[in-house]
Amino acid sequence: MSKPIIDLHCHPSLKPNGNTEIPDIWEEFENKNAKGLFKSISFRKLLVGGIVKNMAVYTQANLDNCFRGTNRLVFAAIYPPERPFMKPSRPFSGASLIQRTLLQLIFGKELNRKVDNRIIQMLTGFSEDRAKRYIDEIYDSERIDYFNNDYLEEYCYLKDSHLTSSNSDDFPIKPKFRLIKNFEEYNASSNGFEVLGVVTAEGMHALASYRNEDLFNKENIDTLEPDEQYRLKESFKNNIRRLKDVSEFEFPPFFITFSHHFNNLISGHAKSFADAKNRIVPGFKDVFDQSKGLNSGITEFGQALIKDHLLSRENGQRILIDTKHMSLQSRDDFVAIIKEKRLEGDNIPIICSHTAVNGIATRAEAENQVDLNKYDKNSYVSRWDINLTDQDIREIFDSDGVIGVCMHDGRMPGGKFKKLLKQNSRKLVTDEPVKRLHTQMFLTNVFHIVKINLEHIKKLNRSNPTALIPEKDAWKTICLGTDNDGIVDPFDHYSTAARLDDFKLRTAKALKLNYKDYMRKYRVLSLPSERAFMDSEMADLMLGFTPEEVTDMIFSDNMIRFLSKYFITDYLNDGGAIV
Repeated sequence: MSKPIIDLHCHPSLKPNGNTEIPDIWEEFENKNAKGLFKSISFRKLLVGGIVKNMAVYTQANLDNCFRGTNRLVFAAIYPPERPFMKPSRPFSGASLIQRTLLQLIFGKELNRKVDNRIIQMLTGFSEDRAKRYIDEIYDSERIDYFNNDYLEEYCYLKDSHLTSSNSDDFPIKPKFRLIKNFEEYNASSNGFEVLGVVTAEGMHALASYRNEDLFNKENIDTLEPDEQYRLKESFKNNIRRLKDVSEFEFPPFFITFSHHFNNLISGHAKSFADAKNRIVPGFKDVFDQSKGLNSGITEFGQALIKDHLLSRENGQRILIDTKHMSLQSRDDFVAIIKEKRLEGDNIPIICSHTAVNGIATRAEAENQVDLNKYDKNSYVSRWDINLTDQDIREIFDSDGVIGVCMHDGRMPGGKFKKLLKQNSRKLVTDEPVKRLHTQMFLTNVFHIVKINLEHIKKLNRSNPTALIPEKDAWKTICLGTDNDGIVDPFDHYSTAARLDDFKLRTAKALKLNYKDYMRKYRVLSLPSERAFMDSEMADLMLGFTPEEVTDMIFSDNMIRFLSKYFITDYLNDGGAIV
């Protein structure tokens, strides 16, 4: 067997925890489709089917799939579904007239809980009763307690899955699932018939209880009434205290993704929902409203939570921060905290768990453009600021952090790539062109990170020749973060964890054949110019590594190095020295 694959961000427990029809965390399941949910012949059924046609409406990171694809360590993100993701923006006034008409045909002009329930089932794979619970909370409850009602429930599901085994007869020995608390436990597990899991969390909303009205209508915590402000602050602090209490939570989260799709009232998020493709077909942006808190920074209280509660070792095990989904301003605010800590002798690695690059030099430059489709139209990669700028890449390197490169047709590509993908998807003779395109996209992201890191290392070495950084370290920050089962549009042909080993082999093969004439249209591209790297440039960036060594670093070795420094008891609890 090749080296076990490590996935820095996926959601193996999200669907089975939310759907009693899914037997357990191991088995595959397919979401209900429009045909099953909208039984009569209707225009609505046709339109709804179009909304989800590119999304993964099946389990991707169920543990049988993980084991088949040699994915042996999963960072299992607990995600309390954000209630704004279940409240369509009726009457869709921000859309064009035609788009608004289509959306009203799908969702109705007024609240229709039955329709919303069915669409949620299609998007998420949740059962009818679970979707109903969430919708009823939005319209009938005074408060939404994400921590006690959602986080705790999914955590218990994961813990109940701990030490369970697969029911599949496909394996000579039935593999087992084991949650681990630290790298020491990872090293102690030498059994090749296990899938190991590390608990993480997605979104700081997971750790709070909100008044319903505030969650949907307020800009941030500072705009709340004093009593509610106090109550929300106390819920954050008390729940972090509980998470760090080993008598209640045997497996605290290793890190938490601080921002997510919607406002958590303490930190700004980046735009993540797609614009309409044209004046007729609506986009996700037209269905769900991300505007509250969009592009704002981390509040004073949010910064205090990071410094004095999450990162603190005085109140229990340190919980690291994942910057994915943070707005540009929030990233500025967080990096300022990290640099301050570093000056105090405390190194905090920056994690960006499932992301892509945008080829923009700095966050300030990214802030000067609005995230619209027209800016992506003539670009190979998406230029949206949810993706990493070169400045982000350098700061993650300086912090000794990691970047989980995703496999995502929604988040990574610009208009040029989408056009190529559409053209090649129509060629039914062979799947090879589409596979080559997806490998090209993935490697273009990878080599851009290496290029930026190597330029940065050379500059640092010129300025300080007495403390040279090995140039090979340019590769050390890159790993895999699929976001499987995170309601995504995955790469065709590599859409589940069962195909990760195939994709790893394909990636190594692409590196070996990059210079061949027949690969001319699929060679790794240099950003932002979008020209193919010359063979000599590729050789320089490979830094003497073989294609197999490169893929081993991306898919496993870099994460093992990272975990051996930051997922150890000394670092998380006692502040042991990091060499």
